[in-house]
Amino acid sequence: MPAPPSLRDDLLRRLRSAPTAGDILRANTGEGPGFNALRLALSLLILGAHSGWVAGMDSSHDWVGLQGLFRLSLVPAFFALSGFLVTGSALRTGAVRPFITLRFIRIVPALLVEVTLSALVLGPIFTTYLLSDYFHDIRFLEYFGNVVGRIRFELPGVFETNPLPNTVNQNLWTLKPEFYCYILMALMIFFGIVRNRVLFAALVAVLTLAATVTAYQFGFGVTPGNYHWTVVVFYFFAGCIYFQWRDHLKMHWLLFLGSLGASLVLMSGDRELAFLVTPFLTYCVVYVGLLPLKLPEAIRKLDVSYGIYLYGFPIQQALVARFDVLHGDGLLLFLVSTPLVIGFALLSWLFIEKPFLRVKRYILGNRPSPASPPQPMAAGGSNAASLAPAVR
Repeated sequence: MPAPPSLRDDLLRRLRSAPTAGDILRANTGEGPGFNALRLALSLLILGAHSGWVAGMDSSHDWVGLQGLFRLSLVPAFFALSGFLVTGSALRTGAVRPFITLRFIRIVPALLVEVTLSALVLGPIFTTYLLSDYFHDIRFLEYFGNVVGRIRFELPGVFETNPLPNTVNQNLWTLKPEFYCYILMALMIFFGIVRNRVLFAALVAVLTLAATVTAYQFGFGVTPGNYHWTVVVFYFFAGCIYFQWRDHLKMHWLLFLGSLGASLVLMSGDRELAFLVTPFLTYCVVYVGLLPLKLPEAIRKLDVSYGIYLYGFPIQQALVARFDVLHGDGLLLFLVSTPLVIGFALLSWLFIEKPFLRVKRYILGNRPSPASPPQPMAAGGSNAASLAPAVR
């Protein structure tokens, strides 16, 4: 009589039978069913995490304990998600010019409107300067550099007496690493690396180890609060790798729990270990994004996550500047600001982002659809089948 299967054999059998990320994408016409819900949740969680800080609450323990690890994971999760989805866009476009054009129409129009509204409407309302001095101050002109990644947080005389003074939109700090990610992706497309998953995975593994050694030796990427921008770029890379290997990436709750545990252990350790967290936390993000967490159809069609991220900080700063009752009360600020932020985000989606996205079909032309049948594996170990649609 054959011996009963061991626990290890049973576990391996279950993992082998688990669907891959590619299987789930194909079953959902190229889209991860939970990614819309995840984007919305992350944008609202970041708004909530900032509320106490903007209101002037004691932030000395923000990065301590489990709540600190939770805060630390929010922006990296966005970049990991972006890397996974944008790689689908890169493979679908297959060329640098359409890829960059798609990134431009998804990011820049809404960003330009938000920066312009902050400089021309919010600034004049809240500045302590005479309007003539405000408009002639070099900081007014420099603020428009945010549109091209030249990050500036300050407008002349604006929010000078807020608990968080002289800061209009701290969220714009992520633009710099985001633009770097797109530039690197464009180079990967140009040199064909995006279709060579073995080469790219090996390259990122070497860079991750080198970055960790450099962090210990010279403090590279080490910060006391939120992660340095160099760290979040590696999350984008990890997302890229997981999309490239989607047809081999098993999605199972045991792997999710193992990755979550590894993430917590490494994030609780030295900040120099930040680069080593990326494959584990990114797996958690992809796993959640591929869960059947479908939003109601009416909400799903209104992709307000980008607008929430863009408008959340300046709206909260304006409310704190106008209403003293909000000082020191992050929960009240979150409750008061959320409807306003969602309202602005909804307007941004309906009248700026969505109209510009209609251009996408003309950029992509007659390129293969995400639902195309699998193609033979390309040279270098890549597989371009089952591509996700172009995303933000």
